[in-house]
Parts: sequence; C-alpha cells; structure tokens
Amino acid sequence: MFDAPVPEREPAPGRTRLPSREDALPRAAELARSVSALLGLPVHLRLTDNRATLVSFRKLPEGVRLRMHHLFLDAPAPVVRAIAGYVAGDAGAREVLEAFSLAQKGQVRRERKPGAPLRSRGRCFDLRAVHARLDATYFDGRVREVEVGWARRPGRRTRRTIHLGGYDARLREVRLHPALDKPHVPAFVVDYLVFHALLHADLAHTDADRDGDDTGRCAAEHTPDFEALEAAFPLRESAWRWLVEHLSSLRRG
Repeated sequence: MFDAPVPEREPAPGRTRLPSREDALPRAAELARSVSALLGLPVHLRLTDNRATLVSFRKLPEGVRLRMHHLFLDAPAPVVRAIAGYVAGDAGAREVLEAFSLAQKGQVRRERKPGAPLRSRGRCFDLRAVHARLDATYFDGRVREVEVGWARRPGRRTRRTIHLGGYDARLREVRLHPALDKPHVPAFVVDYLVFHALLHADLAHTDADRDGDDTGRCAAEHTPDFEALEAAFPLRESAWRWLVEHLSSLRRG
C-alpha cells in the first residue's frame, strides 16, 4: 500500500521536480512490494518530500507503516535491501541509506537557514500575540521559546494542495500559510491552527509525539493522546468546518 504526494511548486534551479502522482504510484507500488517481500510483512508506504527525516517507520500489528522520501523511488537493489534492513534493525543499513541520500541530495528541499526571524505581524493577525495568549491559556508557558510566524508567500497560481501550517521540531518554529492572513478568516481558525502546531511542539518536547517528520509538517496521523489534548480547544470542530468549506478559496490565495 502506498500514498504519493502531490507536487505544489516549481522546483528550485538544479533540483529534481517532485514526481507526479501518476508517475510515482507504479514505482511506489513496486518499491512497497519489494520491501514487503524482504521483510515478510505487509508494508504501507507513504512518499514524502521531507528535508530531514528521509526514512522512518512504525511497526503495527497489521504490518509496517513506512514513510520515505521520493528520492528512494528508483533505488537500486542494495539500497532496497538496506531499507528492509533498517526496518528490521540492521545496524549497518543506516550507512547505506545515508550514502545513497547524500548522492541524491539535489532532490531534497533546502531548509531555511536558522537565525532569520519569522515575520509574526501580518496585515490582519499578529501571531506573536496569538502565541503568547495560547501558551498562557493551554500550555503554562511550556512553549514560550517556540517561534511563531507567517510562511513565505508562494507564487501566484492556484494549487492543488495547500499546507496551512505546521511545526518544525529542529528550528522550534510554527509557520502558518499567508493565505490565512485575510479579513474574512475568523480569528478562532487562526487560533486553532496555532494551537494545533503548539501542541505538537509541546508533545515533541516531552517525547510524547514521535510520528512527525521534523520538517514543519505535523504528523499525518495523530495519536489518541494527541486527539484527547486537542479536544481542549473549544472551537476545534467549528474551525475544521470553516477550513473545509473555504479550502478552495484558500488554495487560490
């Protein structure tokens, strides 16, 4: 089983374009079958465009959930064996994967250089003030050191997907999409998205949330503990309904 990401932007000069879903699906299916055969277990493969954690996995009763950067789609047989070995606990497999990743580093997104502060004050919302209020209300000051700001504005074109916000564990940053900095966006929606990302930050700090990808994107699946804590936000369901109803307009920017 497998999932493929949808390309969201033109590649930077010198970088390989994220493969289209149509192109990735058959290659991902073959890779999943190969790893499954080596492990003797069902494998659910999700392709990512992560810039830090290129391979991660979780063992489940029904098999293995494997998250893997798209650069491994055309990996040669020794690297495929190393992927299976990594899941199985082979200490030498990591070196093989790291060497292959280094050779393919042009396919990995460049990270923002630490040191440049995020822009927190937008035209409609001051995320620094939102952060301070939510930290005091829900986190007892535990996420005070996390920086919260607006992501860079993307190019002017309609996108098939949009990433509204997320937490970067390495930079200790929360970034929200600038399409949310509009007069028609309710304040409780911005509050909810910042709260959601700060909850990831709080749990990551306590080692309770280990299924993120450390790239500014929250985990694809949330644990029961996460969902129970998220239920403390009183307008969560209303925020979700608004986001679903207005997703098309947000994608248009």
